[in-house]
Amino acid sequence: MQDPNVEELAERIVAAGGKKRMAKPRYYYPGKKPYRMIYMEDPFGNILEIYSHSYELIYSEGAY
Repeated sequence: MQDPNVEELAERIVAAGGKKRMAKPRYYYPGKKPYRMIYMEDPFGNILEIYSHSYELIYSEGAY
């Protein structure tokens, strides 16, 4: 899942009965690029990955 406001979406999931699977988002390239990701769990136990930017952009060769 992709949402530019990872932190806000994570809080909305928790408010709806979900859980954080990580204490805080992981930052890719801290201080250089605003890429973030967090693992969440929905109320039914399904694991979600929430990215601030597209998966291709974060992990592509040009991103490094």
